[in-house]
Amino acid sequence: MAIDISAVLEGGYERTIAPTGLQFAVIFYVISLLSALFSVEVEPVPADSIPGDMAPAGGGGPAGPSLGLSPGIAGVLSLLLAIVSVVVTIAAIRTFVAGETETIPRDFARRNIAWAGVNFVVGGIVFGIAVAIGFVLLVIPGLFLLVSLFFWTIFVAVEDENFVEGFQSSWQLTGGHRLVLFALGVIVVVVAIVVSVVFGIPALFLPDVLGFLLSEVGSALLTVFFLATAAETYTQLVATEAAESGTTDSTL
Repeated sequence: MAIDISAVLEGGYERTIAPTGLQFAVIFYVISLLSALFSVEVEPVPADSIPGDMAPAGGGGPAGPSLGLSPGIAGVLSLLLAIVSVVVTIAAIRTFVAGETETIPRDFARRNIAWAGVNFVVGGIVFGIAVAIGFVLLVIPGLFLLVSLFFWTIFVAVEDENFVEGFQSSWQLTGGHRLVLFALGVIVVVVAIVVSVVFGIPALFLPDVLGFLLSEVGSALLTVFFLATAAETYTQLVATEAAESGTTDSTL
């Protein structure tokens, strides 16, 4: 049974606009705003001190607000916020895989959360290094590893595996489906670009803070859509694996 890309995208969209999806979007939005508030302000370099041929042609994107905290305090608060972000991400994955659309079960943000969180962080570092090395090796190996190991976080969050077991399980789960998964990934990237443009262009014409607030709405929705789509894909892959196992067993 092949992966139904249209069903995956539809399922990801439906989970995003469901009550639980919108709740997570609000949470991620608040995390993003707090992250901006806790950031350390960097004094702009006077334009007249930059050589003419090196000066930027125009301004960047909307600048977010900042409380102007000292680097030490900002670092501690940012670390705490990063921990919260990991916990929320784990809870979101568990919620979407479980198919919860009305309320977020509290247990999803508590069960083995320290274990899952540590594996998320360490596994994320290992995963990033492995994929980066693969991209250095003529890109193709990096894409192959990205697709093959992509679902390790779901195995850590849902199945309580460590990140090494998650890598192994993801490798096995994606076997025979990697080309379709790559195509799905390309489509998701295109969707992300479109949404970013929809929210980003109007933000350019607003004052910095308002533009930042608007653009982050799109970012929060994209984060939820990304997690929801990954959960929907994982669900289809598990169902496919179960069906294939059942077919194999029946022929013995």
